[in-house]
Amino acid sequence: MDTPKAGEPIILQSTLPNLYIGIVGTLVLQEGSNFRLAPFAKEFISELVERFNPVFLTRLSTVASLEVARLLEAKFSIAPWRKGLGKVSGIEFGKPFLWIDHTPSPRDLMRLAEERCSARLITVNGRDGVTRGTLTKVEACLAELELVGN
Repeated sequence: MDTPKAGEPIILQSTLPNLYIGIVGTLVLQEGSNFRLAPFAKEFISELVERFNPVFLTRLSTVASLEVARLLEAKFSIAPWRKGLGKVSGIEFGKPFLWIDHTPSPRDLMRLAEERCSARLITVNGRDGVTRGTLTKVEACLAELELVGN
């Protein structure tokens, strides 16, 4: 994959459902000014990469996002979104998806409710990031997505 220019979205084509993932507080934990991968992050991604198209939905720069993807040893798309409209503006509502984040904004929550997609958000504790419990929730939601076909 060619290295994108700064600010350029990275889009992987896939027929799998999208798994939108925040980075900080979800896959990466912040400790003061330092960052480290969440303890379960690599296993979490490796369990889901065959069943989802993983998409970063993050405030981090493209360069920082690519570094996280490298550390996780996985390929990710990076969803472009507009700050004034919230992270949810980067979600493709016409395609099956789940979204994992630790701090969705009130604007994000309202838009999910308007789209009748609130159940597709899985929140995590920003001190722990993704855990085995998060994986269990994602797998249950995936089963529901497959049942309804969206």
